[in-house]
Amino acid sequence: MNETLRCVGFNLTASRLQFVETERVSDQFSIISYGQTFISPPITVDNFSEMNLHHYLQAAFEEVKIRTAITCNAASFSLPPELFMIIQLPYDSNLTQKEIRDEFIWEISKLYPFVGIDNLAMKFYELGSGFLTGRNNALIVALNKIFLIQIKNFCLQNNLTPKLIDCASIAANSYINTNNSDKQSANIHLYNSRNTVTLFVNISSKPAYVKVLKKSSQVSFKSIVDELSDQKFGKLKNDYSLSAVISGDEISEDLFSELRETTGLSFKQFNPFDFIRLHSEVNNDGIESGSFSSFTSAVGIASRFNS
Repeated sequence: MNETLRCVGFNLTASRLQFVETERVSDQFSIISYGQTFISPPITVDNFSEMNLHHYLQAAFEEVKIRTAITCNAASFSLPPELFMIIQLPYDSNLTQKEIRDEFIWEISKLYPFVGIDNLAMKFYELGSGFLTGRNNALIVALNKIFLIQIKNFCLQNNLTPKLIDCASIAANSYINTNNSDKQSANIHLYNSRNTVTLFVNISSKPAYVKVLKKSSQVSFKSIVDELSDQKFGKLKNDYSLSAVISGDEISEDLFSELRETTGLSFKQFNPFDFIRLHSEVNNDGIESGSFSSFTSAVGIASRFNS
């Protein structure tokens, strides 16, 4: 008999809490419910603050429960990129894994001398080749441990079992790579959040370059335009079959048009529901199709059943 596994993925943004309940039977995935509630006024997120994440989650979750009964106990979370320190660093492949880790920790302590290293939960991802030549690169992602404690307490209060916690942009990018049918292609993915845009260059369905860019108040995507105008991106267009997608929160039609016009790339909004079956009784809770790309992180984190 095939075991049925269920998980609810929560994606917290500055302005909303989204949820997606997924079910896995054998190797078949499906969505059994999804929805969102808005947070007003929006949260001010900062990776150096000690905001009460538990408070915002609980208040939003109470609103969710009024309309939807969450049926499973396993819960995973994706959090705003602004809460994380995300750094791409080169490393010497001749060093041992411990030496590389120690080097990364030292680099972070120099970049953020006012943050205690012992207070950070860190993950290291080896980046693929084919974009930055002659270098071994890794992505370092760090989160203040206080947020892990707050999520644990939220789960205890609501009879949930915490499974995974990840950065929303990384959860979205992982899901996009998993569902890329052309494994030999290159893909530019922009994850849009309140104050930043995270740029991913994926080659053969693996991140090869990651950079977090702060938005300019005058020109929303100026930093992205400047980055994509770099010579290395011109080479990328010549060497690979290149696609470009955008996911995340607050993607207005004006911003989307601006992005396509200023970069010269044919960006498309990524729809996570194109790659996973929805149960016939699923209610879309009045969510318009133009907002589906904002659920990429929630679908992505809810689809990971490993602990």
